[in-house]
Amino acid sequence: MTGQKLRLLREFRNYSQEYIAEKLGITQHAYSRIENNLTKLTAERLGRLAAILNIPPLELLSDKEPVISFSDSGSSAASIKEDHWKEIIENTRQLYGQVICGKDEKIAFLENEIRALRKERDKIILLVEKLTGTNVHAAVVGS
Repeated sequence: MTGQKLRLLREFRNYSQEYIAEKLGITQHAYSRIENNLTKLTAERLGRLAAILNIPPLELLSDKEPVISFSDSGSSAASIKEDHWKEIIENTRQLYGQVICGKDEKIAFLENEIRALRKERDKIILLVEKLTGTNVHAAVVGS
């Protein structure tokens, strides 16, 4: 969500990615990766971005639906529409849902793999026990 907020705030202020990147001392590509949530923000960089965009640093991390006012010289103010924030939040929720669903599928796949490997292990143990005439199962499964 932080990347989406950064993009929205940057565009609202009519700042280019190049401008923000220059202020941060990084390349435009590196800044683009921040806006696309491909690079995690450090506390220092979060503070610098908040200062550039003239907002509290915690506002960038907040999940709440903010109403942000900006002023260039302290006299003119404008608010970002609440509906736009709701759309961003809903899109983020959908993305998190997709990530969670993907993780659940991966967990189910790995659980099936574990069950299959345990069955194979048990078959091998039985075979070794038949061949050697010893009780290998207690030693292997107990460890």
